[in-house]
Amino acid sequence: MQLGPLVSQIFPIMEASPVYSFTRNASADAWKVLLDTAGTMIPDYDPEVAVSVNKFVDHLPAVFNQLAEGISEFRPTPSENLDCFQKSYNVQHTLLVKFNVDAIDQTDLLEETLKPRVESIGAKLQKIILNGTHITPCIQEPRWQVGDIYSPVDAVAQGLKTISLNDTRVLTRTITDWFSQLEG
Repeated sequence: MQLGPLVSQIFPIMEASPVYSFTRNASADAWKVLLDTAGTMIPDYDPEVAVSVNKFVDHLPAVFNQLAEGISEFRPTPSENLDCFQKSYNVQHTLLVKFNVDAIDQTDLLEETLKPRVESIGAKLQKIILNGTHITPCIQEPRWQVGDIYSPVDAVAQGLKTISLNDTRVLTRTITDWFSQLEG
């Protein structure tokens, strides 16, 4: 995926924002103090969320510096990865998961690249297509604390939670079943 054209269009807008200047110049320690302060002010603040956010914040200065320097593509590039896979891939059992709503998916290209290599080493390659999007594997279960009285808001929240996690649960079950087949 080429990020350069998109970043080159959006970056001037980001640079003009006071938030960008603050974010770029703030140290990781300053971010952590800000987050810790916010955590003490929010009731039922989840410490696990704080750890995740702190890890994210640790990477912000480097990302903004790379953007400022003009770095906008993934390294290694997708073509470098495919070349490496074509020459040295040696996994005996491979499962490729493709999602039906993913505009940047490259599963078919990966399958075409891997297939000759996998066949040459006597390995197995399987591709499945599931409902979901590019971010389906990243969706986490939101923590929803039901109040003292079960309200319509609680019912709606639990319904939305169930719907949002359905594709992720199917993905999890599919991968678990695939691993179980390998053991059997």
